[in-house]
Amino acid sequence: MASAAAAALKTVIVPPAAGGMPSATVFLLHGLGDTAQGWLDVARMLGRDQALQHIRFVLPTAPVRPITLNMGMKMTGWFDVFSLLSLDREEDEAGLLESVSAVRSLIQQEVDGSAPGLNGHAVPLNRIVVAGFSQGGAVSLLLGVTNKEPLAGVAALSSWLPLHKKVASMRSSTSTFPIFQAHGTQDQIVDFSFGQMTHDRLQNELGFGSKAEWHEYAMPHSACPAEIHDLGRWLQRVVPI
Repeated sequence: MASAAAAALKTVIVPPAAGGMPSATVFLLHGLGDTAQGWLDVARMLGRDQALQHIRFVLPTAPVRPITLNMGMKMTGWFDVFSLLSLDREEDEAGLLESVSAVRSLIQQEVDGSAPGLNGHAVPLNRIVVAGFSQGGAVSLLLGVTNKEPLAGVAALSSWLPLHKKVASMRSSTSTFPIFQAHGTQDQIVDFSFGQMTHDRLQNELGFGSKAEWHEYAMPHSACPAEIHDLGRWLQRVVPI
């Protein structure tokens, strides 16, 4: 069960640019210390693409919590961070699973048609993508690979797969789905090698093979126009009109 704070995630919704009801939904999860507003322009830009105007974008904001890495300062975060020095570091498993549960609740509302703005119109799971940046990407990957049924796809930008030592045992299904993974070669926060190791694990240990795409860009811990363009092309393939 998600906590009351996580279960009641506030969202910003960008309806389909074409008008009417969506035939697909894309969730965009922000990074540490950010909010839904930080990715609103990206959602709007993607939604204006002629081939993506059937998509509804849902941007949740993470709960405020103390972050150990930042001397216990309270900020929006999908989970606590103790260190970013190694993928083998201690992780906030409880916080991760709480956020996965909270986002799953939002997904279920899309599937049920009970989410705000849907008015009973259901969006099937195979037309739902979960994407995120940094912490948001970590939650997206963990949610996707442990979900009972496959999503349309998962996108992880400048991120990593958490709980990597046990995630294989957490899977209730061996079903695979498309994954878009992107990382900056000059990332000073989430090391570039973390992304590469995650990609290798997804392809080999978790069996995603060629369904797991890897993209790299000459940038720090951020997003760039080329990356968002490539993400848009990928979305066209996994949730076409």
